Amino acid sequence: MASGTPRLARPVGLLESYSTSRHNLGFYCCVALTARYSVPLLGCKDVENTIEHAVAQTILAHPVLQAGIEGEDTAKPYFVYLPTLDLSRHIRWERLEVDSPSDRDAAFERLLEARHSSLWPDLRQCPGYEFVILPHPGDPWDNSISTLDVVFAFHHAYGDGNSGVILQQTFLQALDNPVPVPSYNPSTRILTIDTPATIPPPQDALINFKISLSFLTKTLWGEFGPSFLKPAFAQPAWAGKPITTYPKGTRLRLISFPASTASGIVAQCRAKSTTLTPLIHILILHSLAKWLSESELQDRTLASTTPISLRRLLGRGGKQGFDPGTSMGVLLASQEHRFSSSTISQIRSSLDEDLLWDLTSSLGAELRRKVASLPNDDVTALMAWVSDWNARWRGMLGKERQHTWEVSNVGAAEFGGGGREKSGWRVERLVFSQSGSVAGSAFAASVAGVRGGELAVALSWQDTIVEEELVAGVAGDLREWLTCFARTGRLGWKA
Repeated sequence: MASGTPRLARPVGLLESYSTSRHNLGFYCCVALTARYSVPLLGCKDVENTIEHAVAQTILAHPVLQAGIEGEDTAKPYFVYLPTLDLSRHIRWERLEVDSPSDRDAAFERLLEARHSSLWPDLRQCPGYEFVILPHPGDPWDNSISTLDVVFAFHHAYGDGNSGVILQQTFLQALDNPVPVPSYNPSTRILTIDTPATIPPPQDALINFKISLSFLTKTLWGEFGPSFLKPAFAQPAWAGKPITTYPKGTRLRLISFPASTASGIVAQCRAKSTTLTPLIHILILHSLAKWLSESELQDRTLASTTPISLRRLLGRGGKQGFDPGTSMGVLLASQEHRFSSSTISQIRSSLDEDLLWDLTSSLGAELRRKVASLPNDDVTALMAWVSDWNARWRGMLGKERQHTWEVSNVGAAEFGGGGREKSGWRVERLVFSQSGSVAGSAFAASVAGVRGGELAVALSWQDTIVEEELVAGVAGDLREWLTCFARTGRLGWKA
């Protein structure tokens, strides 16, 4: 428990308030980045002490982790500095009950589902993040641990997906290079923060967005213009059930590819002059066209979105205390993609690999144009026009979702170097996962990899919004098609 009187750090930024309001209403709970670590030969107690010390060192490296959130239920929340943190509320050791190592990912899915379905209590006194430590089955608890997963789950206002990667990189550095933390008392597990570091500014203070009059007029008309003067979408997107808060639970399906397959996927993407993000979009499109019935797709499009990191706009070293390579924060834009009913019919009627490659190439070009245009004409620059996100989310209840799926890719993270070969601490797998979004896409595909290591795709959705059988079908297709693609370079075929 944090004690003392919190003091103002800074107001929550415009994009950050998008997340505080969703969390306040239970519309979205958290983001998570899970790293699988190989562990030096240490006794269990030594591992526990090492992990705990590294967590304290990591918290001190990221100022936002030293702050709570005040007024999340208001239109103007703000971060508050906390004088102490009780690490017993931020570190949790769990044993996954499995019969064999092959069952581990299924148990891991259930743990992530529970974490992504849980809100952060008492944000004013306790920051919204947690380290969940999962020793692997077969490791004798009273002897030594050789491998463990570290789940870093966090409130989305504290950071974006890339922030989770940065956090795990910081954590690995702390494991490799422990330094004294005099302000941490292991006996009480209290971390004292006498002089809090300044939290870097939010996206709206870092990015100089430029909005054209035509974009502003079009966007505001679409948002606020009277509905009787605007034509409805001739073909709205199929996006599961309408927006509802119940049930709130997150469902999750994990697809993991070994290092050999992951490297094959990367090599084939290079050979085809594409990247993984547009490829996964089109494979999901292909799978949905296969699994959804004609009645579900009648007079419907399919639509997806891609979150785009804005860290590249800050340049090397960043500005105002925010370093894009080492700072936690939320810097995001997004791009929408729509697929017409005629395109879906073409996919359903044939196994035309050329069509799939044309669509992949087109979507990749669309993303490149969007990235090249930034920071011009992006809707995130207009968030100041929303005076109360809490009221806005409530107004969406009962309405249809706009998008079928999202592909969010944090890329292949670098964890090498730094003497880790000698220390024994290494990261072998990275899993990026998200809560099911009450008012967002029907499901999300979150993608992460380790340079030279495994690749993981986590599919998440709000319970009952889409059928579990549908997501299982998409997951099975992605597993088989990407495995075959890694070996043959062909799309949409089974291994």
